[in-house]
Amino acid sequence: MSDFRPRSNSEILDAAFEIYRRNFAVFVAINIFAAIPWAISSYIGQDAILQQQTGGLFTSALVRLLGAFISPFTEGAMACAASAAYLGGAVDFETSVRTALRRPGRLFVAMFTKWILVVFGLFLLIVPGLIVFKRYFAVPMTVLFEDNKVGDAVTRSRELATGNGTRIFGLIGGVFVFAMFVTIFLTQTITSLSQSAAVTAVATLILTTVISPFSTIVATLLYYDIRIRREGYDIELMTQALNVASPLMNPTS
Repeated sequence: MSDFRPRSNSEILDAAFEIYRRNFAVFVAINIFAAIPWAISSYIGQDAILQQQTGGLFTSALVRLLGAFISPFTEGAMACAASAAYLGGAVDFETSVRTALRRPGRLFVAMFTKWILVVFGLFLLIVPGLIVFKRYFAVPMTVLFEDNKVGDAVTRSRELATGNGTRIFGLIGGVFVFAMFVTIFLTQTITSLSQSAAVTAVATLILTTVISPFSTIVATLLYYDIRIRREGYDIELMTQALNVASPLMNPTS
């Protein structure tokens, strides 16, 4: 893409859609690793309900927990792929995954810290949960692209989010809510028509794999846009683009 300039919300959405369209296979290949446990969990859970087996529900929860342990790395890899596309580099599965796994422990802890904070905020009330979601939207990007440690990544994300709450809610929050409702609606519709746990699992796998990457792409582009507006980062990016040595660069403040 290599068009380093401030963008409006609609331009970010357009750019995210174009990145996803051009690299659809890569994003789906990355995201399917997180989607498979969710699909299996859906199958086990629905079958357990039909068979009235509580043990199946427990197994379903364990499988879903496994998916939660995988998702920080798939989200990180998708952010790396989106970053490569934005910076004008080649986007491929291997490079995106390898870059996300350079510091797996740091990425894992940072992502779980983010979601623990969000869940805790939602437990208090909806509004605190949304505030936390806004503050820490850029945690994976600040770990991956600025090489921050967990505490620094959390602080850095909060700094970037300051003064940008409306944009974060409008873009990331809007995309996330829309995708969630579309997924739920289509899954429930298919379930009511088929009454088959296997069909529901396949539908969950397809929908989750295809829909989820878009919000990560939007978040990554918004991260860059905030830096460009606040830090003049477009000049640094253009300078780096002239001397790019790899598909993924490590932009630092």
